[in-house]
Amino acid sequence: MENEERNVKKVILIHGYNTNPYSKKWQITAEALKAMGVECSAPVLPGGERPHSQEWLEIIDKEVKDSKGPVILCGSSLGTRAILLYLDKYNQKVDSVILIASFNNNFQENRKRRNGAYADFFDYALDIERIKKLANHFIVVHSKDDELINYNQAAEISNQLGAKLITYENMGHFCGERNSEKNAAVFIEIIKSVL
Repeated sequence: MENEERNVKKVILIHGYNTNPYSKKWQITAEALKAMGVECSAPVLPGGERPHSQEWLEIIDKEVKDSKGPVILCGSSLGTRAILLYLDKYNQKVDSVILIASFNNNFQENRKRRNGAYADFFDYALDIERIKKLANHFIVVHSKDDELINYNQAAEISNQLGAKLITYENMGHFCGERNSEKNAAVFIEIIKSVL
């Protein structure tokens, strides 16, 4: 029984900037995973409009360390940078990484976004070569019409990570309550591919 527990993967959902895991898309995703018997957590990451990376990384680290089996980190928007920053700073091996609406590694440019509201997530360039060795699978998901993070950022980071790039045409930034079901369906399908 204990060996079985160690092989059950845990999905940790990492929300983006100025949002929370209680939005409908994350709730639908978490409920669907739990219905499939998949362990899932979606921590609240603090800071609102002025988040600090270290607070987020400590919470992610606790979630990872509390896991009995292999971990899948799935993040959206600023959550994608938090995941890569976590791997870089903590040198933590995980099973899979899913980056939805992802930033690239251009820290100089990205730290200026939102008037520097989350600049400390972009203090330095990540060691991508080291990060690549810390997960069995990297998947980057992006829509060509993303109005907040240009598609080229995703193409660039997926290329650097050697990740599978999944491209959509009309999903925007994968946000908004009216698109919750559509967004959750995408998230669930991609997470299922690495379970």
